Amino acid sequence: MCIVSEMVVKVATAVEIVDGISFRLRTDQIVSLEGLTAPPKNSEAEKKAIAKLSDMVLKKKVSIDSKSIDTFGRSKAQVNLEDGTDVNKKMGEFLKTTG
Repeated sequence: MCIVSEMVVKVATAVEIVDGISFRLRTDQIVSLEGLTAPPKNSEAEKKAIAKLSDMVLKKKVSIDSKSIDTFGRSKAQVNLEDGTDVNKKMGEFLKTTG
C-alpha cells in the first residue's frame, strides 16, 4: 500500500545505502527507487546492487522526485544525479544482469 500525494523535487545528499534500491538522506529520510524491487536479503545479487548503488549515489547530491510514500515511510521516488543520470533506469538495467 502506498500513500500518493503531491510531492516536490528536492536535492539532497545520500549518506547511507539501506539495501539494493534504497538509501538514506542526510535528513534521515529513506528513499527507495520507484519501480524497482530489491534483490533478496543476504544474496550475492543484493551485495552487488548495494555496491553499485553506493558507487552511484553515496555522498553525492541527488534530485528526488517523490511519487508516493510506502507503508514503511520510505519515499518511492525517481532519482537523478546532478549530471542528469537516471539512477532508477541505471539500477534497473544493472539488476537485470544480477538475476
